Amino acid sequence: MPLGMPRNFGQHFQESTGDSMKKLAVAACLVLAGTGTMVTPSPALAQSVTSEAAERGTSAVSCKNRTIQSLANGKYVSAELGWSGDNYGMLRARSSKVGPWEKFRFCYNGYNYTIQSLANGKFVSAEFGWSGASRGMLRARAPRAATWERFYINSCGTGCTSIQNLAIPSRRHVSAELGNKGNRSGMLRARNEGVGPWERFRIR
Repeated sequence: MPLGMPRNFGQHFQESTGDSMKKLAVAACLVLAGTGTMVTPSPALAQSVTSEAAERGTSAVSCKNRTIQSLANGKYVSAELGWSGDNYGMLRARSSKVGPWEKFRFCYNGYNYTIQSLANGKFVSAEFGWSGASRGMLRARAPRAATWERFYINSCGTGCTSIQNLAIPSRRHVSAELGNKGNRSGMLRARNEGVGPWERFRIR
């Protein structure tokens, strides 16, 4: 089953503490039900989210190993770890099968998710410091999780999830850039305000 949440999931946590915690418990069950075996979070992740989880009343970080598949072209998302420089770790929907570069760890802290490449141990970042066609590019390159490394996972229908970066003020949905050519074909970017065909994924 895909790992997904209702639309605007984060808004549920803006309410009173009592109601929020009830919804948190329900949401956590919905997210985690039937999705496999728990895995232990990495030390870097545990350090980066422990205080936030404690503030929100959650006692642990829940992690699952997953693949990401674009529903637009049917390809699995890869972290391009064979590349160098600014392209290192670029996420692209380009693989027809699952290998080491197509495996990710999704960790939920009671409010949002981090995405971590299992191949290099780095967190996925949305590069909002860049401009032009590279702005918001997703790369597996961060040693710890901050704002650019946090995401909402939203339901967009049966078997469909969208990925939304939390960076304010944009909070853009992740797109697979299928109009690009060459090495940037299928590049993932947090750049769209809405959810269209290129923003639909299957996470399982």
